[in-house]
Amino acid sequence: RLFALVAVSGLALGLWLVRSRVWAPGFQFLWWNLFLAWVPWGLSVVMQRLQRPATFALVGLAWLAFFPNAPYLLTDLIHLKARAPVPLWFDVLFLSSFAWAGCLVGWDSLSRVHDELARRWSPHSAAAIVAACVVLCGVGVFLGRFERLNSWELLTAPLDVLRTTVSSLRSPRALGFSAVFAAFVGAGYLFTRASPRSA
Repeated sequence: RLFALVAVSGLALGLWLVRSRVWAPGFQFLWWNLFLAWVPWGLSVVMQRLQRPATFALVGLAWLAFFPNAPYLLTDLIHLKARAPVPLWFDVLFLSSFAWAGCLVGWDSLSRVHDELARRWSPHSAAAIVAACVVLCGVGVFLGRFERLNSWELLTAPLDVLRTTVSSLRSPRALGFSAVFAAFVGAGYLFTRASPRSA
């Protein structure tokens, strides 16, 4: 699975390189967004190796803070539009490859956390926590896309994040987006979770 995730990410970066060399440079922010998508995956691997509950909980909170960065790449599809001389079909594949990579890395990260929670506690407790994480992911992506908040602001300005979150969730648009996005993440996770897994 790691090889597959690296391959998908490599495809996305390869398409970026082709685009920048053949037609026009740009979209450098996708490199950073893809890197941020891999951060929760790395944290999920660390969580599988921790023994102390307190350390596990702290790393788990860090994982949760960064987890929305993975499916967030899906929202970069808003940048899709005709940009001559780049063929539109190429940009469709180009942006979709980053979105695909982000979602797959995120779902694999969530699956690793799910397995570890089930091992430490119980399958029912793990499922409940994962469901809550998916809901919070929807909220996190909304805050990132529309309120322009970053994961590390949970550490640098937690009260500002809390105020912005409470204020935003009073909006029907925020609730609707968060719910639909969480449903998408949850449905994709259920599909990948049901697929045969290998390390």
